[in-house]
This record gives sequence, C-alpha cells and structure tokens, in this order.
Amino acid sequence: MEQFWNSGSGKVITGNAEHAFLKDFTIIPDGTIANSKIIKFCLVNKLNAYTQMEEKYYEVTFKMVDGDFKNREVGLKLKVFDQKTETIDRNLNMMKLIMDLSSFKPAHNDAPTDSDLMPMIGKMASVKIVQWDTVAKDGKLLEGNRVSEVYKSGSVPTETGQMVVVTSHAPSSSHDSALNRNSGLSGLPDDDSGIPF
Repeated sequence: MEQFWNSGSGKVITGNAEHAFLKDFTIIPDGTIANSKIIKFCLVNKLNAYTQMEEKYYEVTFKMVDGDFKNREVGLKLKVFDQKTETIDRNLNMMKLIMDLSSFKPAHNDAPTDSDLMPMIGKMASVKIVQWDTVAKDGKLLEGNRVSEVYKSGSVPTETGQMVVVTSHAPSSSHDSALNRNSGLSGLPDDDSGIPF
C-alpha cells in the first residue's frame, strides 16, 4: 500500500484542492489588465510541431495576483532569434523593457541563459492580455491568450476586458490597446501606434 501513495514527482501527496484540481484554461477576455508576478523566464529551443522547424525563443510566464483572473497564468514568447529584423528588434525591446521594469541588468552581453534570468523570477509587472486565434493545418480553430503589453506594476488600472467572439476561421487582428486608453499616463510614449515601447 505504501508504494501506491508515492508521488510521481516526489512531491508530498496532500489531498489539497490546489494540488488536486485541473488548472483553468478558459480564455481570458481580450484587454484584461492585471498586476502579475514573473514565475518563469527561460530559453526555449524546440521543434515546432506544425512547421517541423527548430524554434528558439525566450518564454516568460506571468501569474496574475489581482483582478477577476487572479492566480491564472499567461505567457509571452520573446522571438529574439527570428529571421525578420523587425521581429527581432520589437522582441529585444520588449525583453529590455521587462528587465528595466524589474531593475535587472544582465551580467554580460551574450544571450542570457536560464541561470542568468533566475533573478527575474518573482519580479512584478502589470500586463495586458489579448486573445489570439488561428487555424491549424487540420482546419481546427485554436484560441488562447498571450501578454501583449507590460507596464510598471500598478501603473495602469486592473480591469477585465471584453471577450472577443470568433465568428470565422480567419485569424484575429490586433485589438484595442491599453497604451491608447492610457496615453496620458507618465512614462508612456505619446503616440497612437498601439506599440507598447
């Protein structure tokens, strides 16, 4: 009987709800803003299941600490190794923005390793979440969320966005921008491009 209760991961079996229930994977409404904690910041190097090509990017996972979706997690891919120069520049700027907001400076000029990024874990920021959708090769509609904008923690109000209802299999475009709604806030660029930096 003793072996039956041995954890597969080595963690203690508690019977607590937080360890027993599946995580909530429902879509978070587009435009939701919440104060969040960085719980993962790492380099990913993997084979893309759809394109069968090697992908290399940084992945940041934020856990919301307030609002209607408290304790939900949402990610951001920083495609700093992309083929397109515009994508590289935008993603490097986003990476530097997150580091600056976290008062973090890399110790060297090379691509940061997972151990270099460890001090980022636990840092706080306010994030804006958008819905995304795309059509898979098999024709199925895939939907999810991602972080689109990152601000100093508490500098933009926490709010629940509006659910975007997908009515066709055409991928969605960019949605309303918290930057546009909060353009008068100190420290934000005074333009209407919707780009957060």
